[in-house]
Amino acid sequence: MTVPALAVHGRGIVDPAAPVLRADDLGVQRGDGVFETARVSGGRVFKLGLHLERLRRSAAALALDAPHDEEWRALVHQAVLASGAGDALVKLVCTRGPVAGGPVTAFALVLPIPAETVRGREEGIDVVTLTLGVSAAARATAPWLLGGAKTVSYAVNMASIREAESRGAQDAIWLANDGEVLEGPTSTVCWVAEGALRTPPASTGILAGTTLTAVAALADPLRYEVTPATITDLARADEVMLVSSVRGVAGVRHLDGEPVGDGGIGPHTRRLRDAFEEAVAGSRRIPGID
Repeated sequence: MTVPALAVHGRGIVDPAAPVLRADDLGVQRGDGVFETARVSGGRVFKLGLHLERLRRSAAALALDAPHDEEWRALVHQAVLASGAGDALVKLVCTRGPVAGGPVTAFALVLPIPAETVRGREEGIDVVTLTLGVSAAARATAPWLLGGAKTVSYAVNMASIREAESRGAQDAIWLANDGEVLEGPTSTVCWVAEGALRTPPASTGILAGTTLTAVAALADPLRYEVTPATITDLARADEVMLVSSVRGVAGVRHLDGEPVGDGGIGPHTRRLRDAFEEAVAGSRRIPGID
Protein backbone atom coordinates (compact mmCIF):
# COMPACT_ATOMS: atom_id res chain seq x y z
CA MET A 1 0.00 0.00 0.00
CA THR A 2 1.48 3.31 -1.10
CA VAL A 3 0.42 6.04 1.31
CA PRO A 4 0.57 8.92 1.98
CA ALA A 5 -0.30 10.90 -1.15
CA LEU A 6 -1.01 14.60 -1.61
CA ALA A 7 -2.94 16.52 -4.28
CA VAL A 8 -2.88 20.33 -4.09
CA HIS A 9 -5.43 22.63 -5.72
CA GLY A 10 -3.84 24.25 -8.75
CA ARG A 11 -0.77 21.99 -8.62
CA GLY A 12 -1.96 18.40 -8.77
CA ILE A 13 0.05 15.58 -7.19
CA VAL A 14 3.05 16.70 -5.18
CA ASP A 15 5.47 14.99 -2.82
CA PRO A 16 3.71 14.67 0.59
CA ALA A 17 6.90 16.03 2.18
CA ALA A 18 6.92 19.13 -0.06
CA PRO A 19 5.96 22.55 1.41
CA VAL A 20 2.33 23.46 0.78
CA LEU A 21 1.43 26.13 3.34
CA ARG A 22 3.30 29.43 3.55
CA ALA A 23 4.36 30.57 7.01
CA ASP A 24 1.98 33.52 6.73
CA ASP A 25 -1.00 31.38 5.67
CA LEU A 26 -3.98 32.42 7.79
CA GLY A 27 -4.75 28.77 8.42
CA VAL A 28 -1.45 28.58 10.28
CA GLN A 29 -1.48 32.04 11.79
CA ARG A 30 -5.12 32.08 12.93
CA GLY A 31 -6.60 28.62 12.44
CA ASP A 32 -8.73 30.15 9.69
CA GLY A 33 -9.85 27.22 7.59
CA VAL A 34 -12.06 24.14 7.32
CA PHE A 35 -11.54 20.45 6.74
CA GLU A 36 -13.21 17.06 6.32
CA THR A 37 -11.94 13.53 6.86
CA ALA A 38 -13.43 10.59 4.97
CA ARG A 39 -12.79 6.86 4.78
CA VAL A 40 -11.18 5.18 1.79
CA SER A 41 -11.90 1.50 1.18
CA GLY A 42 -10.94 -0.44 -1.90
CA GLY A 43 -9.89 2.78 -3.60
CA ARG A 44 -13.31 4.42 -3.16
CA VAL A 45 -14.28 7.20 -0.76
CA PHE A 46 -17.25 6.41 1.44
CA LYS A 47 -20.07 8.97 1.16
CA LEU A 48 -17.87 11.71 -0.27
CA GLY A 49 -20.99 13.68 -1.20
CA LEU A 50 -22.03 13.97 2.47
CA HIS A 51 -18.57 15.23 3.39
CA LEU A 52 -18.56 17.79 0.59
CA GLU A 53 -21.99 19.01 1.67
CA ARG A 54 -20.75 19.58 5.22
CA LEU A 55 -17.56 21.16 3.92
CA ARG A 56 -19.65 23.69 1.99
CA ARG A 57 -21.61 24.53 5.15
CA SER A 58 -18.41 24.96 7.17
CA ALA A 59 -16.86 27.17 4.49
CA ALA A 60 -20.00 29.30 4.34
CA ALA A 61 -19.88 29.80 8.12
CA LEU A 62 -16.35 31.19 7.71
CA ALA A 63 -17.19 33.15 4.53
CA LEU A 64 -14.47 31.09 2.89
CA ASP A 65 -14.31 30.80 -0.91
CA ALA A 66 -13.52 27.07 -1.01
CA PRO A 67 -13.15 25.06 -4.23
CA HIS A 68 -16.32 23.72 -5.85
CA ASP A 69 -17.39 20.11 -5.40
CA GLU A 70 -16.09 19.00 -8.78
CA GLU A 71 -12.66 20.47 -7.95
CA TRP A 72 -12.62 18.63 -4.63
CA ARG A 73 -13.65 15.40 -6.32
CA ALA A 74 -10.79 15.74 -8.79
CA LEU A 75 -8.29 16.37 -5.98
CA VAL A 76 -9.54 13.41 -3.98
CA HIS A 77 -9.46 11.14 -7.03
CA GLN A 78 -5.87 12.19 -7.79
CA ALA A 79 -4.70 11.62 -4.23
CA VAL A 80 -6.45 8.26 -3.76
CA LEU A 81 -5.21 7.00 -7.12
CA ALA A 82 -1.64 8.08 -6.37
CA SER A 83 -1.73 6.47 -2.92
CA GLY A 84 -2.70 3.04 -4.17
CA ALA A 85 -4.59 2.81 -0.90
CA GLY A 86 -7.02 0.05 -0.11
CA ASP A 87 -8.08 1.15 3.36
CA ALA A 88 -7.03 4.63 4.41
CA LEU A 89 -8.35 8.08 5.25
CA VAL A 90 -8.41 11.21 3.13
CA LYS A 91 -8.33 14.73 4.54
CA LEU A 92 -9.75 17.66 2.58
CA VAL A 93 -8.29 20.92 3.89
CA CYS A 94 -8.98 24.51 2.85
CA THR A 95 -7.39 27.54 4.51
CA ARG A 96 -7.89 31.22 3.76
CA GLY A 97 -4.38 31.42 2.33
CA PRO A 98 -1.81 34.15 3.02
CA VAL A 99 -4.06 37.09 2.14
CA ALA A 100 -7.69 37.58 3.17
CA GLY A 101 -9.74 37.76 -0.01
CA GLY A 102 -6.95 36.14 -2.06
CA PRO A 103 -6.59 32.58 -3.34
CA VAL A 104 -7.25 29.89 -0.75
CA THR A 105 -4.94 26.97 -0.04
CA ALA A 106 -6.67 23.63 -0.62
CA PHE A 107 -5.44 20.06 -0.73
CA ALA A 108 -6.42 16.39 -0.33
CA LEU A 109 -4.11 14.19 1.72
CA VAL A 110 -4.36 10.39 1.94
CA LEU A 111 -2.97 8.82 5.12
CA PRO A 112 -3.05 5.39 6.76
CA ILE A 113 -5.63 4.82 9.49
CA PRO A 114 -3.87 4.95 12.89
CA ALA A 115 -3.57 1.58 14.62
CA GLU A 116 -5.04 2.98 17.85
CA THR A 117 -8.16 4.03 15.95
CA VAL A 118 -8.71 0.50 14.69
CA ARG A 119 -8.01 -0.88 18.15
CA GLY A 120 -10.64 1.40 19.69
CA ARG A 121 -13.18 0.23 17.13
CA GLU A 122 -12.45 -3.42 17.81
CA GLU A 123 -11.90 -3.38 21.58
CA GLY A 124 -13.94 -0.38 22.76
CA ILE A 125 -12.78 2.74 24.56
CA ASP A 126 -12.87 4.37 27.98
CA VAL A 127 -14.20 7.93 28.07
CA VAL A 128 -14.35 10.84 30.50
CA THR A 129 -16.70 13.82 30.45
CA LEU A 130 -15.29 17.35 30.21
CA THR A 131 -17.06 20.70 30.31
CA LEU A 132 -16.95 22.83 27.19
CA GLY A 133 -17.82 25.88 29.30
CA VAL A 134 -20.82 27.08 27.27
CA SER A 135 -24.56 26.57 27.53
CA ALA A 136 -26.26 24.11 25.20
CA ALA A 137 -27.85 27.02 23.31
CA ALA A 138 -24.83 29.32 23.12
CA ARG A 139 -23.24 28.14 19.87
CA ALA A 140 -26.60 27.86 18.12
CA THR A 141 -27.46 31.48 18.90
CA ALA A 142 -23.98 32.98 18.41
CA PRO A 143 -22.82 32.15 14.86
CA TRP A 144 -19.37 33.67 15.47
CA LEU A 145 -18.69 30.72 17.83
CA LEU A 146 -18.86 28.53 14.70
CA GLY A 147 -20.94 25.78 16.26
CA GLY A 148 -21.55 23.05 13.70
CA ALA A 149 -18.60 24.12 11.53
CA LYS A 150 -15.64 21.76 11.11
CA THR A 151 -12.72 24.17 11.29
CA VAL A 152 -8.97 23.62 11.52
CA SER A 153 -9.02 25.36 14.93
CA TYR A 154 -8.69 22.04 16.79
CA ALA A 155 -6.43 23.06 19.67
CA VAL A 156 -9.27 22.69 22.22
CA ASN A 157 -10.26 19.34 20.71
CA MET A 158 -6.74 17.95 20.97
CA ALA A 159 -6.27 19.39 24.47
CA SER A 160 -9.47 17.60 25.51
CA ILE A 161 -8.15 14.26 24.26
CA ARG A 162 -4.83 14.82 26.04
CA GLU A 163 -6.75 15.55 29.25
CA ALA A 164 -8.73 12.35 28.79
CA GLU A 165 -5.52 10.39 28.29
CA SER A 166 -4.02 11.92 31.42
CA ARG A 167 -7.01 10.48 33.29
CA GLY A 168 -6.42 7.01 31.88
CA ALA A 169 -9.08 7.18 29.14
CA GLN A 170 -8.83 7.30 25.35
CA ASP A 171 -11.43 9.96 24.55
CA ALA A 172 -13.84 12.53 25.96
CA ILE A 173 -17.46 13.63 25.77
CA TRP A 174 -18.10 17.35 26.06
CA LEU A 175 -20.83 18.64 28.34
CA ALA A 176 -22.47 22.06 28.33
CA ASN A 177 -22.09 24.05 31.54
CA ASP A 178 -25.56 22.89 32.60
CA GLY A 179 -24.56 19.24 32.16
CA GLU A 180 -26.24 18.64 28.80
CA VAL A 181 -24.42 16.18 26.53
CA LEU A 182 -22.89 17.73 23.41
CA GLU A 183 -20.37 15.68 21.38
CA GLY A 184 -16.89 14.23 21.45
CA PRO A 185 -13.84 16.26 20.35
CA THR A 186 -13.75 14.24 17.11
CA SER A 187 -16.96 12.23 17.21
CA THR A 188 -20.74 12.11 17.63
CA VAL A 189 -22.22 10.65 20.82
CA CYS A 190 -24.93 7.97 20.62
CA TRP A 191 -26.51 5.78 23.26
CA VAL A 192 -29.01 2.94 23.46
CA ALA A 193 -31.89 3.19 25.93
CA GLU A 194 -35.50 1.99 26.01
CA GLY A 195 -35.22 0.31 22.62
CA ALA A 196 -33.91 3.42 20.86
CA LEU A 197 -30.64 4.67 19.42
CA ARG A 198 -30.39 8.26 20.64
CA THR A 199 -28.17 11.23 19.90
CA PRO A 200 -28.16 14.93 20.96
CA PRO A 201 -29.89 17.54 18.77
CA ALA A 202 -27.90 19.72 16.38
CA SER A 203 -29.61 22.74 17.98
CA THR A 204 -26.88 22.57 20.65
CA GLY A 205 -24.37 23.67 17.99
CA ILE A 206 -22.74 20.27 17.62
CA LEU A 207 -21.29 19.09 14.34
CA ALA A 208 -23.81 17.27 12.17
CA GLY A 209 -22.26 13.80 11.87
CA THR A 210 -21.87 12.27 8.42
CA THR A 211 -21.26 8.85 9.98
CA LEU A 212 -24.34 9.31 12.15
CA THR A 213 -26.46 9.55 8.99
CA ALA A 214 -25.33 6.07 7.96
CA VAL A 215 -25.50 4.56 11.46
CA ALA A 216 -29.03 5.90 12.02
CA ALA A 217 -30.17 4.26 8.78
CA LEU A 218 -28.78 0.95 10.07
CA ALA A 219 -30.38 1.23 13.52
CA ASP A 220 -33.42 -1.02 12.94
CA PRO A 221 -34.79 -2.76 15.03
CA LEU A 222 -33.87 0.13 17.31
CA ARG A 223 -35.87 3.32 16.90
CA TYR A 224 -33.77 6.35 16.07
CA GLU A 225 -34.38 9.42 18.25
CA VAL A 226 -32.79 12.86 18.53
CA THR A 227 -33.15 14.08 22.10
CA PRO A 228 -31.31 16.12 24.74
CA ALA A 229 -29.49 14.15 27.41
CA THR A 230 -27.47 14.62 30.58
CA ILE A 231 -24.54 12.66 31.92
CA THR A 232 -27.04 10.79 34.10
CA ASP A 233 -28.83 9.58 30.97
CA LEU A 234 -25.56 8.26 29.56
CA ALA A 235 -24.63 6.60 32.84
CA ARG A 236 -27.99 4.78 32.86
CA ALA A 237 -27.90 3.81 29.18
CA ASP A 238 -27.65 0.22 28.05
CA GLU A 239 -24.86 1.12 25.62
CA VAL A 240 -22.90 4.26 24.69
CA MET A 241 -20.88 4.71 21.53
CA LEU A 242 -18.79 7.32 19.73
CA VAL A 243 -19.07 7.43 15.94
CA SER A 244 -16.90 9.14 13.36
CA SER A 245 -15.84 8.61 9.77
CA VAL A 246 -12.43 7.07 10.40
CA ARG A 247 -13.15 5.31 13.68
CA GLY A 248 -16.56 4.06 12.61
CA VAL A 249 -18.54 2.87 15.65
CA ALA A 250 -16.61 2.50 18.92
CA GLY A 251 -18.29 1.17 22.04
CA VAL A 252 -17.72 3.02 25.32
CA ARG A 253 -16.72 0.51 28.01
CA HIS A 254 -16.32 2.93 30.93
CA LEU A 255 -17.64 6.46 31.42
CA ASP A 256 -15.87 8.54 34.08
CA GLY A 257 -14.45 5.34 35.51
CA GLU A 258 -17.79 3.54 35.80
CA PRO A 259 -18.79 0.64 33.53
CA VAL A 260 -21.40 1.23 30.83
CA GLY A 261 -23.71 -1.79 30.94
CA ASP A 262 -21.48 -4.75 31.75
CA GLY A 263 -18.32 -2.84 30.85
CA GLY A 264 -17.94 -4.48 27.45
CA ILE A 265 -19.10 -3.72 23.92
CA GLY A 266 -22.87 -4.12 23.81
CA PRO A 267 -24.72 -6.20 21.20
CA HIS A 268 -26.29 -3.22 19.40
CA THR A 269 -22.92 -1.48 19.23
CA ARG A 270 -21.31 -4.60 17.78
CA ARG A 271 -24.07 -4.96 15.20
CA LEU A 272 -23.89 -1.30 14.16
CA ARG A 273 -20.09 -1.36 14.09
CA ASP A 274 -20.01 -4.40 11.82
CA ALA A 275 -22.84 -3.15 9.60
CA PHE A 276 -21.12 0.21 9.14
CA GLU A 277 -17.79 -1.43 8.26
CA GLU A 278 -19.60 -3.61 5.71
CA ALA A 279 -21.16 -0.50 4.21
CA VAL A 280 -17.76 1.22 4.01
CA ALA A 281 -16.32 -1.85 2.28
CA GLY A 282 -19.20 -1.76 -0.21
CA SER A 283 -20.61 -5.15 0.78
CA ARG A 284 -23.74 -3.72 2.40
CA ARG A 285 -26.24 -1.13 1.21
CA ILE A 286 -27.69 1.47 3.58
CA PRO A 287 -31.49 1.89 3.41
CA GLY A 288 -32.54 5.35 2.30
CA ILE A 289 -28.98 6.42 1.47
CA ASP A 290 -27.62 4.00 -1.15
